[in-house]
Amino acid sequence: MEWLLLIVWLSIINGALGGQYLLNWMGNQPGFVGNKEVGVSPGVMTWWREISKLAWAVVAVIIEVARGKKMRYLWPGVISMITIMICAFTGVIENVGFFYLPRYYSPHIFAPYVNVYLAFLPFFGKFMFKASIRKEHWIGIFLVVLGLAVPYIPRIIGEHTDPSQILDSTAILWLIIINCCLCSQQILNNKTVQTALKGVGPNALVVWREIWKMVFITSALFIIPFIGSWVRANVPDSVKAATFENRVLAKVDESKKSFLLENYQKVGEEYVLKKDLPKETESKIESTFAGVDYNRFFSLFKGTIIPNNWLPILFVVLAGLSGYIYSFGFFKLAKFSAHFWVPYTNVYLAIIPFVMIFFGQNVTGYQIVGAVVTTAGLMVGVSDYKRNKVEEIEKKYK
Repeated sequence: MEWLLLIVWLSIINGALGGQYLLNWMGNQPGFVGNKEVGVSPGVMTWWREISKLAWAVVAVIIEVARGKKMRYLWPGVISMITIMICAFTGVIENVGFFYLPRYYSPHIFAPYVNVYLAFLPFFGKFMFKASIRKEHWIGIFLVVLGLAVPYIPRIIGEHTDPSQILDSTAILWLIIINCCLCSQQILNNKTVQTALKGVGPNALVVWREIWKMVFITSALFIIPFIGSWVRANVPDSVKAATFENRVLAKVDESKKSFLLENYQKVGEEYVLKKDLPKETESKIESTFAGVDYNRFFSLFKGTIIPNNWLPILFVVLAGLSGYIYSFGFFKLAKFSAHFWVPYTNVYLAIIPFVMIFFGQNVTGYQIVGAVVTTAGLMVGVSDYKRNKVEEIEKKYK
């Protein structure tokens, strides 16, 4: 029965996660949002995703209460709540990254690399839950690492590579951050379920997690733009010439280009802001730099929650529904030690390249092979299921 539960929920989670990647990407492509500028920052997208997930989870809890579940089973306890808060904080960071990456890359390029942390889960499982590490896990880890490396073989051997197929330093930084966030969440999900009070179900845990995520992302949308304005992030005193010309001037119309060149003077290899400019001029400079996402960190949280283009929000709300489904599934399965099942929530990785071919993306044979090898590595860990019974972690409140 344990394996039947795992197989059913892993199938659901894979479908929801795969759909999430696709919806996040579509919401960030002008061709799917009315051939207009997307005009919605990753932070605002995260806000709408979390309000959508919260709404779906609240509906599920209302149904549970209407069917007779007592209100006291909605409170998970102080210890469990602390782990939920930490998960919510890292979850917001992770989600901002998940809306940043598909703005510049197809999912089949970056998706496999958000799961490098899986190679370390067996060790965390052994340390925290005394779960055994089997030889199948070692083989699986080797295949996962190999699969992640295969798409970069052309670059390693010096072949010409399309720049849009190569992850830049900012993307790599986001992948490192996302890996850390996801790894901590998988471990803390176990602790959340392990320490939750008796009778508290997955829907209640999802609701609390989404409440805290809304607190964090709403705070970020107010506080971070204020900090950006305070430190003059989009009114730089000097900018390297190459950066100014390629990331600013190349992205604005002629009138804005002339305006910027009137107020920035080229000195050697830099453009330097003129002194004692009027407040109105500095405000216009700030607006222009912000409009081209000059400062990539602060641009993550720009804009209001009421966008000019609502079509991206439609994809985000649908992503919130799929997000609720897999979050419920994660809490449902979190009673099992994470390294027994989490790697197999990513089987969809083998399918993504073929889906993106359907959407007209340039998918290489190396990327397809890499996705298949990675997925094979994730599957190896369950190849000895007949000799290893899946056991639940011990709960604090029985």
